[in-house]
Amino acid sequence: MYGSVGALSFSSTFLSLLLLAAFCRSDDRTIGGEEPEEKLPYKQYFSEQKYQIPFKTRISEPLKNGQTVHAVGKIKMYPKRVVVNFHQGGSDYDDMPLHLSTRWDEGLFSGNVVFNTYSRRNWSEPEERVSSPFPADGEFDIRIRLLPGKFQVFGNRVEIGTFKQRAPLTGVNHISIVGDLENLRLFHYGGTSFPNPYNAIAKLVPYKRLDVSALPTGNRVNVNLYKRNNKDIALHVSIRYSEGAIVRNAMNAFSWGEEERDGGFPLAKGEIFDLTIVHEPAHFLVILNGKKFCTFKHRLPNYMDIETLEVDGTVELHTVTINEAR
Repeated sequence: MYGSVGALSFSSTFLSLLLLAAFCRSDDRTIGGEEPEEKLPYKQYFSEQKYQIPFKTRISEPLKNGQTVHAVGKIKMYPKRVVVNFHQGGSDYDDMPLHLSTRWDEGLFSGNVVFNTYSRRNWSEPEERVSSPFPADGEFDIRIRLLPGKFQVFGNRVEIGTFKQRAPLTGVNHISIVGDLENLRLFHYGGTSFPNPYNAIAKLVPYKRLDVSALPTGNRVNVNLYKRNNKDIALHVSIRYSEGAIVRNAMNAFSWGEEERDGGFPLAKGEIFDLTIVHEPAHFLVILNGKKFCTFKHRLPNYMDIETLEVDGTVELHTVTINEAR
């Protein structure tokens, strides 16, 4: 009698352990029922690669108003400083019209980004300081937009400050990034002052990707991919901040199809977004800020016949590129 109860107890315990182990398997689903994040076969940014730290590069063309200098890396766990410099020459002693220093090593004054310029071996006065959005052991995403007479600086997608250009950009031919970064995986500069609405030839054939970086300034941003006849829209992506929805649709013979609205709203007002559209054989893959958002099945015949891109709405475009998907 007692032996039977003991055997039953052991069997129940063993079965419970097996069920718990099956529930906790990390290769299935995470606890709580959330789907594991899908790993995409594409880079978040087309020009992504591994760069050495300290990093210094000669830029191939002069900097121009409307361009954005963009760098992305990972901050070390116990950082002191990360510095971005624009140089007028290859030497460390040449003039620097832009010096941005993120500082964690100043005690009570830590947690700031310091702006300055360096001319004739002297720092200008005064330093300008703004609160830093960069956490230790976190992402370092800095974007410096060149505007007439000023620098507009974004940290981790949010504007952190606008600084007057104290020295001309003429002659800037090197950019450096030094300090406590664990890695640097993106350095890119480009873009222009885009009109609104913006229209351009965009032959987004299969296995090509469209990348759009932009700052929303109101409630709606529309991205349309037109077919060659400039009447049918193969893909319409409408980011609607007032509705908290990202609407996808297509237009055939001036008639809209059924809207798709699922997927949530992973964006925020006032934050730069990176939209990637990859043309895959059966559908368009839509990626937001490096994460898969949705797919949109091809609805129109001759879906390879995409000719034109249109972006409109309350938005400031920073960069638009089309490249091979991988």
